[in-house]
Amino acid sequence: MSDAATIVREVEAFYRGYIEGFNREDRDIYLRSFCYPNAVLRGEHGMTVHAKETDQQQYYEQLMVAIRKEGWSRTDLGQLQVAPLTDSTAILIADITRCKKDNTPIEYARLCYTVRKDGGAWRILTLTDVKPPFTGPCAK
Repeated sequence: MSDAATIVREVEAFYRGYIEGFNREDRDIYLRSFCYPNAVLRGEHGMTVHAKETDQQQYYEQLMVAIRKEGWSRTDLGQLQVAPLTDSTAILIADITRCKKDNTPIEYARLCYTVRKDGGAWRILTLTDVKPPFTGPCAK
């Protein structure tokens, strides 16, 4: 049985690795960072379920085309908060900034993830936006 502090450290390390892999455009790290199935609830599109890795890969490729078109160079991580729910689940709130090469911000986002320990590794189960004026769970 894990204690809360251990879960927080593990989930933070997982997410930082996920962002680093995303910034390197490492598709394998990205795809291994998700449970299957998983669900994404962003914008006005409703829920998108990725039942298998090939679904997630298609989503990744569409996302990369869209953010590259805006001049994306990297995603910076701001505030990160983790709230353990059980030994194998947690909520993660992350503030991110997508930036161009010249450091111009393209997008600010607060994202809420449900993560699950699956096969000994933390993985994303759900992802949703947190839009102002709302702060989301565990946000300060």
